[in-house]
Amino acid sequence: MSVEQLTLKPGKWLVADCGKMPSESNCQLVMLAPENQKEDLIAAGVKHAVNKHGHEDNEELHKGVEGMLGVIEVA
Repeated sequence: MSVEQLTLKPGKWLVADCGKMPSESNCQLVMLAPENQKEDLIAAGVKHAVNKHGHEDNEELHKGVEGMLGVIEVA
């Protein structure tokens, strides 16, 4: 599948890129969500960080995941 084959609707999309964070596993997971589903993306990122990287689910982790989100514009 290529990027062009994804069915992303036009608009702003939030990106959580685990590869931006240092980890022993060299994780490269990337998650996308439309801008209006920011809380869903944060929740998914937190769940991943807890289940796969052993982080503690707390307010600091939620803020950290939110702070790492990037934005892409889909035409």
